[in-house]
Amino acid sequence: MGQIVHTYFIFLTIFIIFSCGSEVEEKIIDKEDMVRALFKIKEDQIFDKYSIDEELYRKSFSYYFFDPKELDVVYERVIDSLMLYQQIK
Repeated sequence: MGQIVHTYFIFLTIFIIFSCGSEVEEKIIDKEDMVRALFKIKEDQIFDKYSIDEELYRKSFSYYFFDPKELDVVYERVIDSLMLYQQIK
């Protein structure tokens, strides 16, 4: 289950990092709409890949959100993964 949250945070963080700093062009999807669309796509992929349903996902997300120590571990792993990604990029 930790891998699911880890993967989600990595994807979302990478997307946010790459979306920052780029100039807005005329005919593009609004940032908020893009984030919502990509989140939904990634969420569905996670459900399929790990054979979990939305209820379990929401329950797990809530658990980590309301347990600061556990959430810190998740964030540390996201940061480590992003640092590694930056090094191999």
